[in-house]
Amino acid sequence: MRRKDAGRVAAPLKRYGSLASFYTADSRRIESRELDVGLWWREGEDGPLHRAAWVSDTGELYLVRLGPDTVGGGRVEVLARVDDRDRLESALDGWREHCGEPRSLAWLRERAGRLSARARVTQTRMAASVSARGTRPVLASTMALR
Repeated sequence: MRRKDAGRVAAPLKRYGSLASFYTADSRRIESRELDVGLWWREGEDGPLHRAAWVSDTGELYLVRLGPDTVGGGRVEVLARVDDRDRLESALDGWREHCGEPRSLAWLRERAGRLSARARVTQTRMAASVSARGTRPVLASTMALR
């Protein structure tokens, strides 16, 4: 059976104009440990390089474009949110073999999209479960974001 969303690339959850604005937008990012997820992600053979990392305290997998800001360097995209490191590592299994190859960024975006798709399904199921029990929907949203 083929998944409906196979091959789809998810849009970034949020964008920031610089790495500094990304860090200052949420104080948890500043002190948080990060897991490096590659330094040479690229669209094409001669395309700009990107670094990916996961912020453990916020669960954000982000991508920052390398290079001077005059050519777009420093821009940050949050690709996915996942609180569980094991789930992140499972979804990105094989990243070391792909990082640095032409079109490797598409591979990373597709894998990040899977993480986001799973999070949306979990949130929907939790909300439905809570609503069926008569608990307020606001509670469902709070639970799904943790």
